[in-house]
Amino acid sequence: MTAYLKNHPQVHIINNYITVTDAVNAILAVGGTAVGADFPEEAAEITSMSDALVLNTGTPSEERKKAYLAAGKAANEKGIPVILDPVGVGASDFRKKMIKDLLEEVKVTCVRGNSAEIRTLCGLFETLKEEADEKEAFKEKSLKEKVFKMEVSIEVKASDAIKEAKGSDHVKGVEASGEGANEKSLLSLSERLGAVIVESGEKVRLVSAEEGLFEVLPGGCEMQKRFTGAGCMMTAVLGAFLGDAKKSGLCFTDAVRDGILLYSRAARKAEVRCLTEGRRGIASFKTLLLDTLSMSGESWRKQFSAADLALYAVTDRGCLKKGLDLAGAVTEALFGGVSLVQLREKHLSEAETVEKAKVVKEVCDEFHVPLIINDSTDVCLKVGAAGVHLGQEDGSIVKAREILGKDRIIGATAHNLEEALKAEADGADYLGVGAAFGSATKLDAKPVTSLEMYKEITKAVSIPVVAIGGINSGNVERLGGSGISGVAVVSGIFGEDNVERAAKILKEKVMEVIFK
Repeated sequence: MTAYLKNHPQVHIINNYITVTDAVNAILAVGGTAVGADFPEEAAEITSMSDALVLNTGTPSEERKKAYLAAGKAANEKGIPVILDPVGVGASDFRKKMIKDLLEEVKVTCVRGNSAEIRTLCGLFETLKEEADEKEAFKEKSLKEKVFKMEVSIEVKASDAIKEAKGSDHVKGVEASGEGANEKSLLSLSERLGAVIVESGEKVRLVSAEEGLFEVLPGGCEMQKRFTGAGCMMTAVLGAFLGDAKKSGLCFTDAVRDGILLYSRAARKAEVRCLTEGRRGIASFKTLLLDTLSMSGESWRKQFSAADLALYAVTDRGCLKKGLDLAGAVTEALFGGVSLVQLREKHLSEAETVEKAKVVKEVCDEFHVPLIINDSTDVCLKVGAAGVHLGQEDGSIVKAREILGKDRIIGATAHNLEEALKAEADGADYLGVGAAFGSATKLDAKPVTSLEMYKEITKAVSIPVVAIGGINSGNVERLGGSGISGVAVVSGIFGEDNVERAAKILKEKVMEVIFK
């Protein structure tokens, strides 16, 4: 992110007038500069001086159509990347025709939309045909079975069964989501347009037919659905990343992928910050989203907040189910919503730990999630990790700060108020307090920490506290009202058959119980 922020790409954005301020601020937050010119007579000139072009069709008109075409053609002539956000493409015949005409006359680098918008584009360019044939055959089979079963009931008519079985793909408005197209249709659309396709939602699908790429990435958060403009902001961020790639000679698809991961992570973190700080309004969320984006190029310690501790995953290869390696398990955990990862592999040499840490750090960096190394400042420095966590017998916090400097995070273990106050005074950035419910992975864990002890510690210190020790989806509710900022989990995530699902359930319960 430091590289992206330093290149300061100029982005020409023709945005809808409803969300233009948010979109421009998103570009500024990730280090770009924005020029908004939608007058047809100057659109081409402004684009020619820019590093990327963002076309957002949310408030279309004949004049804007001319501006889109002029800017798009100028971008094509200069080799400038173009990203299109086909806002509400299915909302009217005018939009459908305008966007189809635009895509037939302008070569776009990337299209970003929600599932309904992307599916509508698939329909416009007839990439849904094979999917429709397959779906119709499946529906006819399901329909016959459904009607047969319903014949025994006089309350349900066959015509109702037919209507329910056939469903509808009609797009009702710009905020609609709906069912996404299948992989084949998306790849066909990407091939037809010669563009990278980004379908955003609970998860984000990134598709490039040219590169044979179909990848599913983590999405954002629920609070994004509560205000108009979250998708427009994402498109603007991707435009800035494309502009940077143009200036740096980097791969456009890689730039889009990086932008998706950064934006989605920022949205999730902003939501947790809203909840932890008791700021539940959508204006607060939008502000925190922009704040989080704007801090993305800072050191991990400057970016660090209590929100990073919401779901803190601590690795243990010993509890992984057969067939899952450490990098794969961490990836699944991050998909499930883990906000910070600690590498704790007690039975490895330093050299082996360094090798494992490098692999895990690569995964964490992709997801823009900090990696903390257990015990060792040396390993932390060697791999460039975000920080270190020190137990009571793992050395001095003051000494660790001297070694690591001011830009890395230092966490510390505490079992009581005295240890907590000392760790804070020595300069720890957060506390891990436990064992909450004992520990299956740490045989020397101290006695179970009471709810009263958590309350006492969280009231006495100003740094965030994370609970650790035997925590899982079945007992996390007992920590409600304790004042903690999150939970650190080992086997409750990595010891489960489905790591992603376990993490997701835990994240939902933390959001519901800890931050209610």
